[in-house]
Amino acid sequence: MGLEGSFEDFNITDILQLIHLGAKDGALHMSDDEGVGIIYFKGGLVTHATAVDKRGKNAIQKILRWSKTCFEFKPKELAPEKTIELPIQQVILEAARQIDEWKRIEKLIPSIDVVVEIITELDEGIENIKLQPEEWKVLTFVNGKTTIKEIAQKTRLSEFDTSKIIFGLTSSGLVKIQKPKGVKKEEVPGGVEKLLKKLRPGG
Repeated sequence: MGLEGSFEDFNITDILQLIHLGAKDGALHMSDDEGVGIIYFKGGLVTHATAVDKRGKNAIQKILRWSKTCFEFKPKELAPEKTIELPIQQVILEAARQIDEWKRIEKLIPSIDVVVEIITELDEGIENIKLQPEEWKVLTFVNGKTTIKEIAQKTRLSEFDTSKIIFGLTSSGLVKIQKPKGVKKEEVPGGVEKLLKKLRPGG
């Protein structure tokens, strides 16, 4: 199966669909500005994936954000380990959904390398917002210095899930997108503590 090209010519979901229709076992090798990724297929299943420092589902989520990518499918190449066991069709559906969500998120969050900070001037009624445990986890690392990518690493959430949570927190008026890391800013002391106290029951 001589399948190779670039993401500029083919959508990742189209490539996965071709592999599924061809019912071939093997590995899809990809090379992007961010690094190298591989997705392995066997018996109609996705069995393993790697992308730079990510493995399994997190690797697939990382690959879905790549755009300047060259790819080549290598038939019969076996995975060195099994980190996933998902039908290719399920991965295709999830990929299509995440691509749409990334497009929506990127209208507000241009990059996972941006810094997020607490909004210190809180609107009335902010205390009525109820946060989920993973939202609390992300919020505790928002300090005006840490990037979304670093928050994902600290919370051990995927970059996609972290960006989705930051998108929600930003839309709710709790945090705001700052500037790329490395640009100095005047730090507002007590911002995190003030917001957390306001949001906690009885705060």
